[in-house]
Amino acid sequence: MEKIELFRKQIRLLESLIKNDKDTYDEWDFYRIKKEMLEFKYLNPDNYEIEKLISLLESLEDAHNKLQDKKMNHKLNLLTVWSTIFLPLSFYTGMWGMNFDDVPLLTGDDGFWIFVALSVVTIVVMFTYFKRNKWF
Repeated sequence: MEKIELFRKQIRLLESLIKNDKDTYDEWDFYRIKKEMLEFKYLNPDNYEIEKLISLLESLEDAHNKLQDKKMNHKLNLLTVWSTIFLPLSFYTGMWGMNFDDVPLLTGDDGFWIFVALSVVTIVVMFTYFKRNKWF
């Protein structure tokens, strides 16, 4: 019974860490505890309480994986938005950075300011589009 109480404490600790969104645990904690539980179950096949604890641990592991997936999706979404905003700016820089005399607005006095205005307008339009569609 001491071993089952130890398993309960470990599960409660993992549950509180997941609920508080703490990253002080990792997947190895789940695997280590589950391995110990399965070994205990193998040695004590008549104990049905351990099956409930194993089921609870698997549920916690699923919740942990869903939380990690959600965080990863959010980070990838932000990366995609920022990449999409800076892609046209890279294109503008490549166009106006060419060493040809035929590039429009390159030799004019207002070329630099038109480039800056075009870049700022692009950023603002794309940012508002992403905000309106709630990608941020």
